[in-house]
Amino acid sequence: MADQPAFTRRRLITGAAALGLGAAGVIATTGPPFGGGSRTISFWHLFSGGDGERMAQMLTAFGKSGTDIKVEPVTLTWGPPYYTKLQLAAVGGRPPDVAISHATRLGSLAPAGLVMELTPDLLEKHGITPDKFEPAVWKRGQFKGKQYAIPLDTHPFVLYYNTELAKKADLLGEDNRLRPLNGENEVLDAFSALKKASGQWGVVTEIRGVSLWRLFLTLYGQQKGGAIFSPDGKELTLDNAKAERALDFMQELGAGRKVMPTDFDYPASIANFQNATTGSMLQGEWEVTTFQAAKMKFDMAQVPNMLGSNVSQADSHAFVIPVSSKRSQERLDATLEFIAGMLKSSYTWAQGGHVPAWKPVLDSEKYRKLSPQSHYAGAAQSTIVDPLVWFSGSGSDLENEAWGAFLGVVTGGSKPKAGLDQFRSAMNQFLEKPSPV
Repeated sequence: MADQPAFTRRRLITGAAALGLGAAGVIATTGPPFGGGSRTISFWHLFSGGDGERMAQMLTAFGKSGTDIKVEPVTLTWGPPYYTKLQLAAVGGRPPDVAISHATRLGSLAPAGLVMELTPDLLEKHGITPDKFEPAVWKRGQFKGKQYAIPLDTHPFVLYYNTELAKKADLLGEDNRLRPLNGENEVLDAFSALKKASGQWGVVTEIRGVSLWRLFLTLYGQQKGGAIFSPDGKELTLDNAKAERALDFMQELGAGRKVMPTDFDYPASIANFQNATTGSMLQGEWEVTTFQAAKMKFDMAQVPNMLGSNVSQADSHAFVIPVSSKRSQERLDATLEFIAGMLKSSYTWAQGGHVPAWKPVLDSEKYRKLSPQSHYAGAAQSTIVDPLVWFSGSGSDLENEAWGAFLGVVTGGSKPKAGLDQFRSAMNQFLEKPSPV
């Protein structure tokens, strides 16, 4: 395995995150340890590393904006522990005033009554209106037609590529950016050319982890695959033919054409792209600052049209307001004023790779000049997101079961149908269980 970079977004945990984890058990059971009046609000988030630094910058900017709102932030560990603590705090009646959630987690939070419905009149009072967001992004904050979350960003699955190797492989257009690739054969040929240029691999992604689910969902969405579950979340409605075709292509990348390694975990996949032992990488956009810090010659683009369209898997970080019977109207107004203020700092957030949800920033000339972060902004309008069921969303059981089922397909150890059958069996077992919340 190639040398691993010292830090990546997923590996770096700040001291604040560690402290947040240690305090979380107390917070979840006794409530936020914050005094203050009705203009003092508690804010939980799960950002560490570069994202944590940018969130701190946004909080500082908000504090200097002339507001009288005092914000008490707590950083907790990313993933299932964060959502468990958030759910326990809400159930216990002592949640934070505002928290960050992945939009795909609404499938467990909203039906359990753990987050507030954000009505149009309540939001409009603070200048948070649908016209300031891309329609598809705004809708990600909804569950069954009601708004429960305010999106901060879109973080899509994207294609990173080494510009020197892409030039060597004759894949750059006149603007020195990757030329459009359309269809299975063109994409496979491009990855083969990048493999020849690098001498080792054409494309890499995390094989031993949840990125396999993101790749699968991208390929399923590119075929306009239908809903994976019924609207009530009680029945698996996955299109078998399109799901199997997605797995066929994943196997072709790995065991078939052998343009993609089949044994890398997340850190190894990042290291191999950074070390130029692979020409391109399929991954979330959040590693942009890792490669900028390494002074790599790289660029980024939307995932190419491999199986029918330019759809990409994506999620959104969003603000939610946990339900609390003890929150005053003045405190609620302060919370919404805080959210509105943070949205205005979306350019700072965009520097870390996330596509801003706030249109005044997304449509700005300043953002359009941000390179390479603006090069894949169109992905926010053509996405497929995880289904809104209680066992789904970022860092969920669904993702873990998916990569476990699909791993053998990519390595060639099992046929696509066998991997699909394993995934379907796991999903049906979840459907037989009640939500734990």
